[in-house]
Amino acid sequence: MGTKFVVIKLREVLKTAILTIIGFAIIGAILYFCIQGGSDDESCYNPGTYSAEIILHNNPVSVQVSVSEKEITNIELLNMGETQEAFYPLFKQSLGEISAEIIEKQSTNIALSNDKSITGGILIKAVDLALEKAKK
Repeated sequence: MGTKFVVIKLREVLKTAILTIIGFAIIGAILYFCIQGGSDDESCYNPGTYSAEIILHNNPVSVQVSVSEKEITNIELLNMGETQEAFYPLFKQSLGEISAEIIEKQSTNIALSNDKSITGGILIKAVDLALEKAKK
C-alpha cells in the first residue's frame, strides 16, 4: 500500500514540474515579444530605398519608398512617361497628397477621399509592397 502513496505523490510532482515549465515558457515568450516590440515604432526597417512596380498603359511605373531605420522618409513616382501622365493625370497629384499623409502618420492605413479611392488604393498597395521589402 505504501507504493500507491508514492505513485500518487510522484504524479503530483510531475504535474507541478510540467506546469512550472509551461509557466516559465509562457513568461519567457511574453518577455521576448515585449522586448522585440518594445520600440516606439511597431516595425523596424532596413534603411534604404525600396520600390514596387505598377503597370500603367502597359508600361511599368515605380513607386519608390525611402526609409530610415524607424520611419518612412519619402515616397516618389518614377519612370512615368508622358503617355501615362496623359492617361492617368491623377496619379502624381494623388501620390503627393497620399505620401504626405503616410509620412505624417507613418502608416499606410489612411482614409481616401471618394474621388481618389481607386488611384489611392493602387498607390497604397504599391507602397505596402515596397515597405514589406524594407522590413527587417
